[in-house]
Amino acid sequence: MNINITFDAKQLLDATKKEPMIALQEINNAVKKSALKIQGLSQRNAPANTGALRQSIQSRFEPLRGIVQAVAKYAIYVHEGTRPHDIFPVRKRALANVRKGQFFGKHVKHPGTKANPFMKRSVDQAMPQITNYFKQALSNILKRI
Repeated sequence: MNINITFDAKQLLDATKKEPMIALQEINNAVKKSALKIQGLSQRNAPANTGALRQSIQSRFEPLRGIVQAVAKYAIYVHEGTRPHDIFPVRKRALANVRKGQFFGKHVKHPGTKANPFMKRSVDQAMPQITNYFKQALSNILKRI
C-alpha cells in the first residue's frame, strides 16, 4: 500500500531554486518526522495478539522519501482482510489441534477475515501533524533564505 502526500508547492519551488540545499534539508526533516509519526501510530493501531505485527513495523528514509512498512508476512492479510476460502492439510492427513484435542477434518471452509486497515487509519490520524511539519519546513526555508 502506497500513500502519497501532496501539497501546493509554488512557494517551496521558488525557494528551492534560490537555496536548494537548505530546502532539501528542511523537507527531508519534515519527511522523517512524518514517517516516524506514522510508524508510531501504526504500532499503536496494529492488533497485538503476539506483538509480532507491531514489532515488524519499521521506517526508513531516502532523500525526499520516507517509507513505513509492516514486514510481517501476514501484515497484508490483516490490513486488507481475506475472502472466504478452503483450507486443506499440507503435511498431515487431517486438520487438528492436538493440544486442545480438537479434530476439524480433511477440509475446512474458512469464512474469511475482516480488514483492519491500521496503516491507513494511522495516516489519517497523523495528517494534521504532518501538515504542520511541512508548513514549519516551508516557514524555516523562507526564514533561512
